[in-house]
Amino acid sequence: MAATGGSTKEAKPTLGGTKFKTRKRDEKVKLDVTSFSEQLIAGLRESGGNLDEVRRFLDNAGGQLDYRRYGEPLLDILVAGGVLAPGGGKVEGTAISPVSVFQCEPKVEAIRGHLVVMTRVLQRYKYLKKGLEDEMKKILKFLKGFQDSERRSLAIYTGLLLSEVLVPASILTSLLSEVLVKEGMSLQFVTLVFQTWLSEKNIGHVGSALRKAQLEARLTDFLPASQQSALLFDEHFSGAGLEVLVKYRRAQESAEKRRALKKELEELLDADSSSEEIIDRCQQHMDTAQLTDVDVTVLVSGLQVNCVIGQQCVYVCVHAVCVCVCSCGDVLWTVWSGTRRMSSQQSKHLNILWTTHLCSCLSVLEEHRN
Repeated sequence: MAATGGSTKEAKPTLGGTKFKTRKRDEKVKLDVTSFSEQLIAGLRESGGNLDEVRRFLDNAGGQLDYRRYGEPLLDILVAGGVLAPGGGKVEGTAISPVSVFQCEPKVEAIRGHLVVMTRVLQRYKYLKKGLEDEMKKILKFLKGFQDSERRSLAIYTGLLLSEVLVPASILTSLLSEVLVKEGMSLQFVTLVFQTWLSEKNIGHVGSALRKAQLEARLTDFLPASQQSALLFDEHFSGAGLEVLVKYRRAQESAEKRRALKKELEELLDADSSSEEIIDRCQQHMDTAQLTDVDVTVLVSGLQVNCVIGQQCVYVCVHAVCVCVCSCGDVLWTVWSGTRRMSSQQSKHLNILWTTHLCSCLSVLEEHRN
């Protein structure tokens, strides 16, 4: 081959006219959402609005309509009545179903039938359960594109789904969108969700679901930014008849403050801090966190410290002073009960260390009493 410009590269051979055959399993059939929605909605129309007939139709049509490939439009139609476009509107050119959650009157009993239908569909076609979770996350982001009655029906339906554990509470994070929170839609929606949920299940069930979704400490985030305070949260939900949720939030807040105090005291004890500093820190937390006498006493009793002899003496003294500061007992009895937990070898050194720490603690205690 002749060289051009000093280059000796040879042209690579080509396979002109050769066709590569794609394996059948690798072929992707294009989705025909319009055709699917028309067939599905035609079957729903034939039910005449009878939810028992709807359930039977959906139960039998899964193989023919291929729910595995068309899971998203299926759930769009069952919830919103049509295939949803980005933003919440219906896709142009697709049919509208006469049977959907959005078509229902926003009342629990009216919507409960749709919960039964969805439960049956998920029992028969288990692969749709993850799809339902994704569907609810998506549809909650579109709240602004729905009418008020549709939002109310959707909120009740969401509460019922949560009560039956058909979806996790993590779907509620979609409501923390800045736009929805700012306009107050998130608060209005989640209030109705909690009202429905708590009418079906107790606060233990709700709290467990919120904890799994890591939402138990984020309840105030559903309020607009200018109103995100514990006081305004309590006022709003008490006014909505959800005092049990208010008590739950307060309990979570108190537990978080106790954990913070416990961690701080363990760090102070490990650092061999002075008794005065430890006691003052306890008092500060009691004032700011509104912890009760019993809260602090029990917390200090359960501290896990590196049991060096000097630190153990400090621990016993702090326990004693906390009990006395909290007016829950007698210092000498508490000190004696604490020293019983020490080994005989440790108690040999007690006389040397004890006097210093106890006198220091008692002097601080006297200041607190005065």
